[in-house]
Amino acid sequence: MKKLILILIAGFFMASCGTQTSQQAEITLEPSLIAELVYEPMNYEGKTVQFEGIISHICQHSGDKMRVVQTTDDTYSIQVMLMDFLNQFEAGHEGHEVLVTGVMRIEVRNIDELEDDHGDHGDHDDHDGHDCASTEVAVRRLAERGINPDIRPYVELTAFEIR
Repeated sequence: MKKLILILIAGFFMASCGTQTSQQAEITLEPSLIAELVYEPMNYEGKTVQFEGIISHICQHSGDKMRVVQTTDDTYSIQVMLMDFLNQFEAGHEGHEVLVTGVMRIEVRNIDELEDDHGDHGDHDDHDGHDCASTEVAVRRLAERGINPDIRPYVELTAFEIR
């Protein structure tokens, strides 16, 4: 009888601990629009963000980043650094919808330096001081929409779901 009571008590404690873990896992983020992230990047700096979009480009040179466009308006896009997930993306994923979760970061740039350094050189690796041509196009599109191209938001990927 004592064994049965001990087993029931142990089971009770294990069940209550399991409940706490699942409650923590249920915390979710409200998905943002990419337009919100690029219009007000300082509001999100260092915060975990989540958004849906379409993978428009995966850098073939370095393979460490992709560009995701907003599903409702493809003039809004954001660069996503693949981080530990770079081996899980390939060119065949371009055009697929993706749910991105990551930490928002901001790089302060100067558009004149972008023009001088990049001209028409095509795709380059961002970590060597160069951007993909898709990033240059995106920066110009943002500038046309009145978004400051000197402040470039990007997301460091922490989780994703390709749909």
